[in-house]
Amino acid sequence: MAYRFHPRSPLDANLRRIAGEQIEKAIRDLTDEAGDRHEGVHEARKRMKKLRGLLRLVRSGAPGFTARENVRFRDAARLLSGVRDRTALIEALDGLEQRFEGEVATESFAVVRTALELKREAAQAALDAEGSHTAETVAALEEGRAAVESFRLPAKRQDTVLRRSLRANYARAVADLELAQASGEAAAFHDLRKRVKYLSMHLKLLEPAWPEALAPLRAEAEQAGDELGRDHDYSVLRAEMAADPESFGARADLDVVLALLDRHQSELRASAVRRCERLLQEKPKAFAKRLQSLLALSADEPSEAAPPEPPEAARRRAES
Repeated sequence: MAYRFHPRSPLDANLRRIAGEQIEKAIRDLTDEAGDRHEGVHEARKRMKKLRGLLRLVRSGAPGFTARENVRFRDAARLLSGVRDRTALIEALDGLEQRFEGEVATESFAVVRTALELKREAAQAALDAEGSHTAETVAALEEGRAAVESFRLPAKRQDTVLRRSLRANYARAVADLELAQASGEAAAFHDLRKRVKYLSMHLKLLEPAWPEALAPLRAEAEQAGDELGRDHDYSVLRAEMAADPESFGARADLDVVLALLDRHQSELRASAVRRCERLLQEKPKAFAKRLQSLLALSADEPSEAAPPEPPEAARRRAES
């Protein structure tokens, strides 16, 4: 069922199955010698973000486990971040140019892009010099797989844990939205982005409870997260330009790009805030109770049996 809960499976069984699938796929992404190396790294990092979103649904019942594994997957992804982060800045610049295509004619984008490409080449050279970190990341994923395979929650607590965990992330998103609107600071919008991304993951995980209703909400949360993600890329790009303006060519070229960046960033934030305001209208407790209740209702509907855990998981537990 991929990155989806099965309504008839307990919370901990869903976590073990989904985490195991994501870890297996991440390892394949990183070790596939026939595939594109950079694409494999990108996909593996996205899977580790999904793992961190999944972990938050058991946080209220297993805070120590969640904190430990969250750090593991966060640090493993960071080992691979250098070149990908550089690529994200180039993609952000390309998106900015596309936004104003036909409206603004300038060579300034090409000048700044060349500077960013040189910085990416330097990051790639540094990575090659010290090793790709692939083996270290795969080892961390293997350790994480063993940890999630042994994860258990008491049967009587599973519904409460899910409800409280959903409520905690939603409440944090509401608070971060208020702070971002009040402060206008890049860090506040970045925090909001993380919460909305987790919200989109939770809606995706629980989508089988009511696909017709939850799929549109999940799509809206994903769009808000993408807009806030591009906003964050622009903030990073602006800070880099301010720290080392000489490396980005003539000041006139830099000023053109910065002016357009400010304009598009304002558009992105306004759109994302509108989406978040719609998504975050409920009280956190009501939101969490509604989703948990929908999942329980869908478990009572006639359907296929819950999928078994992968046989390799049972084998590894037997060998441990």
